[in-house]
Amino acid sequence: MLDIRLEGKAPIYEQLYNGIAQLISSERLKPDEKLPAVREVAKQLGINPNTVQKAYAQLEQAGLIYSMPAKGSYVAPRTHAAAALRAEAVKRLEASLYDAKKSGIPRGDVDELVEKIWSTDRNEGNS
Repeated sequence: MLDIRLEGKAPIYEQLYNGIAQLISSERLKPDEKLPAVREVAKQLGINPNTVQKAYAQLEQAGLIYSMPAKGSYVAPRTHAAAALRAEAVKRLEASLYDAKKSGIPRGDVDELVEKIWSTDRNEGNS
């Protein structure tokens, strides 16, 4: 079963998408591992199966999972999943940077934040 908690203001399918994507990126879900059936997830989380199906469809469109007719959905091979997660992160970063620019945040402040994050990452041994 998936260990996902749905909370917050984001749509449920988006929370489910993000939760599964995080499980894939943290390798708690392994490549080619079968995901629980849509109805099983819906029952576990107490949500509509259509919501789960929408999240699975978006995960597949993003390249994080693949489906086999009459067999179910599976985690995509690591190279595909990693590339998809990276592309999604870049897209979110780009949108955030545009928002920062529109809000009048100076480029120097952005550069300082990037340096702070990257140096913290290096100190944790994850450069």
